[in-house]
Amino acid sequence: MTTNTQKKRIHWKELDILRGLAALLMLVNHAGYQTLAPTETNGIVASSLLFISSFAPVLFFFVTGVGYGLQSIQKKNASHWYVILNKVIILFLADLLIHWSNGGWLELEFLGFIGLSSLVMEFVRKSKYPVFYCLIGFVAISLLRYLLGPYVHSLGYPKQASWLINWTLGIKDTPGVSYPLSPWLAYPFAGYITGVAAMHYQRFIETQRFKVVSGLLILGLIPTIAALFLAQHGASFFRWGTVGIGFYVASFAVLLISLTISLVLCGNSIYQGFQENLSLKGIASLAVVPIHYFLIYLVVASGGTGVNLFRYSLIALAVLIASFLLSRAVENLSTKIRQLNKPRVVWFRLVGRFLLAATITWISSKGATSLAILPRTFGQVVLCLLFGVRLPL
Repeated sequence: MTTNTQKKRIHWKELDILRGLAALLMLVNHAGYQTLAPTETNGIVASSLLFISSFAPVLFFFVTGVGYGLQSIQKKNASHWYVILNKVIILFLADLLIHWSNGGWLELEFLGFIGLSSLVMEFVRKSKYPVFYCLIGFVAISLLRYLLGPYVHSLGYPKQASWLINWTLGIKDTPGVSYPLSPWLAYPFAGYITGVAAMHYQRFIETQRFKVVSGLLILGLIPTIAALFLAQHGASFFRWGTVGIGFYVASFAVLLISLTISLVLCGNSIYQGFQENLSLKGIASLAVVPIHYFLIYLVVASGGTGVNLFRYSLIALAVLIASFLLSRAVENLSTKIRQLNKPRVVWFRLVGRFLLAATITWISSKGATSLAILPRTFGQVVLCLLFGVRLPL
């Protein structure tokens, strides 16, 4: 990690590693489901790989909270609300572009949930007791999903429950929603607490990194053993729409292992190459989402489906390298744009390009959804660039 005492900002390289790990899992998972032959996905190797990589959103949402936790030492009035709202709106628009390209209209999916999490975390960060509220929120969300939710379900009430109740409890699939409030909001809460702890114990982490890594590995044994116990007793490890208790418990083992990996890679110069290749900064970690979808679409369109495990490995590696390189190129372009002398002009030009891309996406999706993938991707990349440009207020 590097510090700048004048601005009181700390850049944690470990956070960039966590973003890169989340992107890595996402790419492996999506490429696997799109290209592997059914006979392969039923095998032990591929099925295990797909299961482990399905924890990608867990890590993404956790990282969202960590980022806000690391900002906890900054002054409460350091960021203006319109900057936060700008970020949230961009994430929701990037999410909606996916639905428009598929002929849909309004849904809440991955990027939208990150936007929602960011809004919640900003309220928490500006509160008087943010860590306390995160702890209460984490416990409350967990109890909602795995105690109150099942109890309400046993009463038969969810059959007549509203969309809001289903989304809040997370015990029943909600149309248009892949990530209900419970338990997914628990991960940003846990991430915030982790980020604050990292700031508070920064010197100890730097000087006693081996002890921290060892402690995380030992701590990771708790959810690992618990998950194995639940697996032996038939607990659900389902993730899509609703989240089984087995998956939820196992996810914390994945988070602790990911934290361990980030600390190890950033703690020794011999891992410098791995650190540089795996790291993704903020805008790059957003840009990797539309870019990897587009690249996987090209693979599928060119006939790269129904492949064996070896060919899948080559495809996944190629998509991974290309996605990371292109995402970093978007990050670099964003940096150059921020250095321009006319931010108002730049903002209006980017917004104009987004509106054009969104219109073409919507129109082209009426003919064939495959026609909308290019303008959709372009529009989402433009939104990534808008992250670095201040609103003309």
